[in-house]
Amino acid sequence: MAMESFGKLLREARERKNIDIETAANETVISKTYLQALEQEQLDIFPSETYLTGFLRNYAEYLEVDVGRITSLYRAKKIQEAPIPPSLLQRSRPKFLIPLIITAIALLVIGAGIAVWLIFFNKEEIIDGTTVLSSEIDKNRHELTDQPFTKRVYKGDIIAVPSTEGNIDLIIGQTLNELQIITPAGTQTLELSEERELDIDGQGGAEIIVYLSDISRSDASRGAEVRVVLKDKSLAASAQTDMESIPESSQVANQRYAIHEDNRAYPFTTTITVRAACMIRYKIDSQEEVEDYYTAGDLLTIQSSNGVRLWLSNINAAKIQVQAGVQHYDLEMGKAGQVVAEDIKWVREAPGAYKLVVIGLD
Repeated sequence: MAMESFGKLLREARERKNIDIETAANETVISKTYLQALEQEQLDIFPSETYLTGFLRNYAEYLEVDVGRITSLYRAKKIQEAPIPPSLLQRSRPKFLIPLIITAIALLVIGAGIAVWLIFFNKEEIIDGTTVLSSEIDKNRHELTDQPFTKRVYKGDIIAVPSTEGNIDLIIGQTLNELQIITPAGTQTLELSEERELDIDGQGGAEIIVYLSDISRSDASRGAEVRVVLKDKSLAASAQTDMESIPESSQVANQRYAIHEDNRAYPFTTTITVRAACMIRYKIDSQEEVEDYYTAGDLLTIQSSNGVRLWLSNINAAKIQVQAGVQHYDLEMGKAGQVVAEDIKWVREAPGAYKLVVIGLD
């Protein structure tokens, strides 16, 4: 019996609603090329798995088709097309099969015993009434240095903060709607766009500054993006614009327009309000690139000192606003369905004259 086709279900649902592919593309803010690829199950056209699954869910919801059923059929297709492991093609049964089975059963019994021990004997630690994940659980560990970092963190991750007595480990708790950071002094809770100085050892005085720039309101698995800075006077300059690295305006090609002009350059904030499903990639100053899939209602706040590079899979799916000083500017960066890559950065027009400009990228 042939496997049911998720592409066929999507196409039939669209046709039952008398919606042409162009209308669907406009209303979902997903390009016609991608919608046709979904209906024809041409999976190779998508740049990544994240794109594909995100667009698939969004299109199924738009057509009022069971999202769970569609995604299950997609996964089944992937499994069906995956190459068969060579071991499964072995026709003859080796003579040592029975001893091998006995050994495997013994290993399973031992593994079960270890699991029971981890559950009942290696219990979670408690700090000031707060449950902390067991140290045996595998987590991502982020080492905080004398330089600020902006990273996406997930439940169970550790941020190691240096101190005179060694590292103080902070554990990421909840990452849904609000961020919980579990410290030796108790649990700290931050809301979206909140910046706070934290006393993490309970000795009085704050050791770090944490800014929560992005967190999902519906999906805890997406984690949260934080900017963490050691609270030290010697680091004060790190939050300022590096004036020496600002390029001359005449040396920067493809300038589309200036957002803001001033007699000095300073850190600015870019806020992206997501109106429909899209992929966003960005790079703050010289930090590592960050990429994630966003859905309608998400809010992404990016703080940068010299500049930020933005890449959006569909510019019409997001509203972009820049705050420089006390001024706010709405950016219009492209047409519906257009993939956009832009730099927003300071350039030097003349001594004592600076412009924050939008630069088009190839």
